[in-house]
Amino acid sequence: MSYPRQSNGLDAVIDRLYAAFTGSRLEKKVAIPFNPTSAQIKNNGYKMERMTIWKDHPMALNLSSSFSVELQELQALLNVNRPLALFRVANEHEREVFRDAPREGQVGYQPLVGFADAYPLHTMNVASVEDVRNRLADTIPDLGVLRFRPNIVIEGPAAFDEDAWKYVRIGKFEYYVACRTARCLLPNVHPTSGVKHPAEPDRTLKSYRRIDAGSPKDACLGMQMVPASPICSIRVGDDIEVLRTGEHIYAPQ
Repeated sequence: MSYPRQSNGLDAVIDRLYAAFTGSRLEKKVAIPFNPTSAQIKNNGYKMERMTIWKDHPMALNLSSSFSVELQELQALLNVNRPLALFRVANEHEREVFRDAPREGQVGYQPLVGFADAYPLHTMNVASVEDVRNRLADTIPDLGVLRFRPNIVIEGPAAFDEDAWKYVRIGKFEYYVACRTARCLLPNVHPTSGVKHPAEPDRTLKSYRRIDAGSPKDACLGMQMVPASPICSIRVGDDIEVLRTGEHIYAPQ
């Protein structure tokens, strides 16, 4: 985990000079155990605790005891009033996905997520983001795909072609395109600096991307996907083939 370093006194002056000359801020980096062993869990006092994610209440492993200083720094950096905590998904407590996702009888398993809002895969088309960026040239000229937190980024299709995708193949595996992504205000927050823009890109998106009757007040950008099989893989450079198109109606939480 990395975030802009917080400093005081002479260190703060050095950090400002560094930022002025390089155009970037010094970062603090922290190593987090990806899959803590039973010994790490016991020695660090990690506890299983119940979380609330929308209407779900999964159990998760609280790692906060090892990162109290870092979490306090992040709290100050993000100007958050409530305490921050660091949790790890417990694989045995993953949440089943329904709404627009295919059902177990259709694909042989019920799709699962950990802490994700709703679906396991979020796909973003670079051309679609560029269309938004072109409308924000004077406001957020560096708007990029990371603003929208996808885990699959595709290049090649024309802007917004993905709006009608229903079933695709990426590399050797196939995926259901469950629904469009109804956008919240998170893309207003810069993904590396944590600075929140007071209005954009949300305002611009809502001016022309309120396109889904299932969520008429929200702008849509990106597509939520579900693997057609419980085991799959994606590699950088894989080709994407659209196998079926159709209409989408967003099912709210």
